[in-house]
Amino acid sequence: MISKIVISNDFMGLKSEFESEFKHNVKFFISDDFLIENAQALIKEAYIAEKDEKMLVVMAKSFRIEAQNSILKILEEPPRNIFFTIVSPSKNLLLPTIRSRLSVTNLLTKSERTKSGLNLKQLDLKEIYTFLDEISKKEQTDELGKNELKELVSSIIFEAINLGFKFSQNELEYFYKLVHLCELNAKSPQILTPLLLTILRKGRV
Repeated sequence: MISKIVISNDFMGLKSEFESEFKHNVKFFISDDFLIENAQALIKEAYIAEKDEKMLVVMAKSFRIEAQNSILKILEEPPRNIFFTIVSPSKNLLLPTIRSRLSVTNLLTKSERTKSGLNLKQLDLKEIYTFLDEISKKEQTDELGKNELKELVSSIIFEAINLGFKFSQNELEYFYKLVHLCELNAKSPQILTPLLLTILRKGRV
């Protein structure tokens, strides 16, 4: 057993696989949003003494910053025979400090990932303005909800990193906060404008 992060949208399929693999030595913490109370329940379960190895599986569509921070120590220094798997639809929903402690397995296929449609390498202010206008119109007609916006923001970040853009730790932390703002129903211009302007600035360096 090893502790790891798994990137996937197929929570139920993975749950069946874990149940088959670990039998009775697995416990699940499944929620739409991983909150501080979920983190506390995870930590409490981890400290229950076990003579056999046990896997604790966290599955969530989003993760609160304070909840992630509260489990950092236990991920770094887990109790004896305890292992963790964190399942998330996107690596960018997890803090860099979480990702640095666990190996990452990406089970998403390319077709599952939203494409931004932006040419980030040749991004300019005109394209940003046009893109923001199109997204705002979709938002106003309910074609784009908070989950779709979150996927779009995550995809833009993923595309930029894959294209070789170099971001500082502070910038990556800020991007994570932008993803989190989608969950709080922030409007697309509030989230996409600073993200795209940061990428534009990086492209001109």
